[in-house]
Amino acid sequence: MKNLFLGLLVVVSGFYHAQYSGKTQIYILGTVHEPSTILNPQMLFEILNTIQPDVILQELDSEQMKDFQKESMSKNSNEVSAALLYSKKYPKTLNLPFEFEGRNQYRKDNGMVPTDNLTIKLMDSLYKKNALSPVNTIIYEKYQQANTALKDFAQSDIKTLNSLTFESVNRYRQFVQHHEIPKVSNSEEIFARKFVVKPNGEKISYRDGYQLWCNFWDLRNNTMSLNIIKKANEYKGKKIVILTGVQHKYYLKELLDKYNDGNYTVVEYFK
Repeated sequence: MKNLFLGLLVVVSGFYHAQYSGKTQIYILGTVHEPSTILNPQMLFEILNTIQPDVILQELDSEQMKDFQKESMSKNSNEVSAALLYSKKYPKTLNLPFEFEGRNQYRKDNGMVPTDNLTIKLMDSLYKKNALSPVNTIIYEKYQQANTALKDFAQSDIKTLNSLTFESVNRYRQFVQHHEIPKVSNSEEIFARKFVVKPNGEKISYRDGYQLWCNFWDLRNNTMSLNIIKKANEYKGKKIVILTGVQHKYYLKELLDKYNDGNYTVVEYFK
């Protein structure tokens, strides 16, 4: 009976190994883009060197990746600099983009920029003058409090910024910014009467531009997650590291879990 039990364990263990060993391993590293005491290229390189990825996915689009090795790209970028250091040590490493194509120009062309910042500046001005409705005042105060909570992490370290605690605070802040703040700009008439001119010469109101910007947050994260999944299937069984701004990490994790087809597993580096 003992031998039979041991035999079953071997069979089950072998089945488990066969079922999961071929999966792509995805590590999502939440980063800060510019060198600081929280993270610098050498620190990020050491993390990459520990994980030993076969593929590094950068928060860049295909056009930006063409300039990947230019000094102008790496000068102020933790991710690019660290990836170059890692690729120098491991030349076979693939560095690939996973960003929404033409992100910056897309936002400008559709009037999301600069209406995003202009809307918040106007809202802040109205708040300070007590010119927002009582309901909208409460919403804007929630936004301020959420921002303050994020700022409290500004002097922490990269492990803390990849913690579940930070993810929870960040998730709430992003919800307020993209789903609560539009209630203010959509209900206060002044945001419909202020305009910017898009590159094509058309006018767009602060109200419409900010709403488009908020919608793009969901579109962008969904696009990035689908791009990651494509690469996970293309490089099946490999180890992939995603270098993304910390504010995207929670969203990408949720979407990768939602869309998981069984071909990859998301591994948490920071324990």
